[in-house]
Amino acid sequence: MLMNFLRERAGFIIIGFIGLAIIAFILSDVFNASRPFLQDENSKVGEIAGQSISYKDFNGRVEQNMEAMKQQMGGNVPPQMAGYAQEQAWNQMIQEIVFKKQTERAGIEVSDPELNDMVMGNNPDPQVKRLFTNQQTGEFDRQAIRNFINNLDQNPAKNQWIDFENNLRTNRSIQKYINMVSGAMYATTLEINQLNTSNTKLANARVVLLPYSTVADASVKVEQSDIEKYYNDNKYKYKQKQNQRTIEYVVMDVVPSKEDTAAALKDIDKLAADFRAATQDSLFYMANADTKMPLSYMKKTQLDPKLDTALFNAPIGTVYGPYFENNAYKVAKLLSVKNVPDSVKARHILIGSQKGGLTPTGLAEADSLKKLIQSGKASFADLAKTKSDDTGSGSKGGDLGYFGRNMMVPQFEQAAFNGKPGELVVVQTQFGTHLIEIQDQKNVSKAVQVAVVDRTFSPSQNSRQAAFAKANNFVAGIKDSKSFTEATEKAKLAKRISDNLSATGSEIPGLETSRKIVQWAFEAEKNDVSEVFESGDKYVVAHLIQIRDKGYVPLEYVKPEIEVAVRQQKKAEQLAEKVKSASNGASSIDAVAGKLSAPVQPFQGLSFGNPVIDGVGMEQKLFGTIFGSQAGKVSKPVAGEKGVFVFVVDNFTGPAPIADVKSFRRSVEMMQKQSSAAGTFEALQDKANIVDNRGKFY
Repeated sequence: MLMNFLRERAGFIIIGFIGLAIIAFILSDVFNASRPFLQDENSKVGEIAGQSISYKDFNGRVEQNMEAMKQQMGGNVPPQMAGYAQEQAWNQMIQEIVFKKQTERAGIEVSDPELNDMVMGNNPDPQVKRLFTNQQTGEFDRQAIRNFINNLDQNPAKNQWIDFENNLRTNRSIQKYINMVSGAMYATTLEINQLNTSNTKLANARVVLLPYSTVADASVKVEQSDIEKYYNDNKYKYKQKQNQRTIEYVVMDVVPSKEDTAAALKDIDKLAADFRAATQDSLFYMANADTKMPLSYMKKTQLDPKLDTALFNAPIGTVYGPYFENNAYKVAKLLSVKNVPDSVKARHILIGSQKGGLTPTGLAEADSLKKLIQSGKASFADLAKTKSDDTGSGSKGGDLGYFGRNMMVPQFEQAAFNGKPGELVVVQTQFGTHLIEIQDQKNVSKAVQVAVVDRTFSPSQNSRQAAFAKANNFVAGIKDSKSFTEATEKAKLAKRISDNLSATGSEIPGLETSRKIVQWAFEAEKNDVSEVFESGDKYVVAHLIQIRDKGYVPLEYVKPEIEVAVRQQKKAEQLAEKVKSASNGASSIDAVAGKLSAPVQPFQGLSFGNPVIDGVGMEQKLFGTIFGSQAGKVSKPVAGEKGVFVFVVDNFTGPAPIADVKSFRRSVEMMQKQSSAAGTFEALQDKANIVDNRGKFY
């Protein structure tokens, strides 16, 4: 259905396989404009499996990924996506290098005839198809690729095409290696029987729980030797793959002065007067609002409560404000009143963007289909089945069913809600040209169109300078951790913590443009105090309190969480002794529960494959013990996640016989093969001895 089609595609970001970005460069010749940030060829962003990665090579890959995003997103790439492009580039290079060593060792090659088949054969590589797809027909143009190859020597993009082909070779060799590994996956009879048992064998049990919370923390003493033993026994839990930092910091707001407030009020009062006098309200709104939103019709209670009260039943042209909200001065004006529906039933025919839907040709084709329907020579449903590029709705004659507000992209919604039942409307969106038939509209009632012109209230430059001077004075007397705390308390500032920062992390939650603070944290020494950083309308001073390099985290950094775990272990020992004592001489679970003054909870249909107890949560150890026990026998105490359990299994059912062993085995092997690719890459990556210095450059 189009509702899914539009919703999913509207925010969809595709970063293709290695080499997709190169396609974008062949099309736009952006390669020639690429400029490295550093001219020093010896600047390295890292090392992968002994191979150094220069800034020039890595940054070129980042730019390729950014260009690919622009191609996929229509030229607009949000700033936060730069970090994603960089991470994608790093993972691409890791994949290429670690797999190259394995494919060479395994003797895996991609021959020239095989490469030629990938480019010009009967089933070209998807990247080649994407590059040489006819934009008008949406079909792969085999002649176009032949012409391109035949004239390659005269083509300025020759070097880029060679790079592209090399990437095709690399991708194919990696896929061969993965196929070789996954081809070795085999599900034994024991494995499929165990899996079937875990999924279909059920248990009915009665359980008693003694929560850890029933033992007071103060009654449990945790020694340093206990903490050290737990750390050494569970050291694998505290191994990290990346360098991390923890900072504490204070934030000093830039406070507007009285003069700033007076100037803002004067500005908004003039704006309100001009808005009252304006005759071209929509143009005035577009020219003056800091925040621009589509001017849609809103029903009763859909508006901001202040505006709902002041404007919903007011005459057209009524102005409300100025008023202050969300750090902005605002003025609202009632532009129009009309009756609109809550939901619309419609069907459509889509001429997709890949078939010229965003060109005049798409509009012309939609008009042609519209005339055919209006003349009675063809039905909408039949044309939708054969002509619509939205195959989901097309198979149903274009039917979209009923949909409400904000379920379609704005242009589509406006056409469907503003038209009348029975109308055929042609509209273009980012997905192509749509021919829409409005079939029905429900709950038609009064709605108003209100334009809100806002002016963000921000401090003046003088106020910023005064706040910056105050922040510098705060830093001036700080020399170490102790003086940072003393200065913070004296200034009555609240210290905030940001932990587990990574070298390539771009943001600190709650702070704007905080990348420079992260970079400082990875260049500083422990207990260093930063200079003053600007973050929007705030100034920030940070103190580096923890350095956690990759590998095993030092005990001192994880001591608090280990202390909690050890205390829980000691509580479990105490509660287990209570259970053992209550079990002595008890003939049933009810008798044990009575001695413990705890309720017996019956549970039906417990499954080993889903170890969750209602109202308690996941308890894998408990379920493992249940399915390894005998029916009718009161268990020994089991230390779980939430407390100590004791139970009795009333009976087991199943497991159900496997109806089709061959089919079941194939499904198990398919899961194994799917997980083997990621598992293979992760294993090779762990052995690659990766040095990541990207944080010094980005």
